[in-house]
Amino acid sequence: MNVKRARHEDADTVAGLLDEATVWVGELGFDQWPLPFPRGELTDAIDRGEVYLVEGEDGEPVATLALLHDDPMYWPDRPPDAFYLHKFAVRRDRAGRGIGAAVVEWANAEAAEAGREFLRLDCLGDNPRIRDYYEGLGFEHRRDLVLNGRNMSLYERPVR
Repeated sequence: MNVKRARHEDADTVAGLLDEATVWVGELGFDQWPLPFPRGELTDAIDRGEVYLVEGEDGEPVATLALLHDDPMYWPDRPPDAFYLHKFAVRRDRAGRGIGAAVVEWANAEAAEAGREFLRLDCLGDNPRIRDYYEGLGFEHRRDLVLNGRNMSLYERPVR
């Protein structure tokens, strides 16, 4: 797989991946992100260099993620000791092939290279499937919170 920083011309592809994930999670009974994903929010994140596009061996887009250096909304008052994984989505027709785990390992390597101690994320607290997935990747539950009326769970794992 190839992970590259998203550019403006990738915005529709990234948005499509996020929208597909939102529809799928909605079919499971959970609200993920706004549908369609707000393009202005996405292009702003691309401008900040936070958004990445993951291509498979065939060069086709298979996943997207945002990797942040801080996350004051979910993890306020933290020292600069972590990278924060957000807006992580894998194409449904490529699910179950280890792409998600490989992307988490890529993010882990980025955090390690930057001298960070942890990789952190938030997910829907009411969705046991996603929580089990992240726990299977070595993330440990740290706490729950309600933000904007949504039950969220916070996870972290030490950088390996």
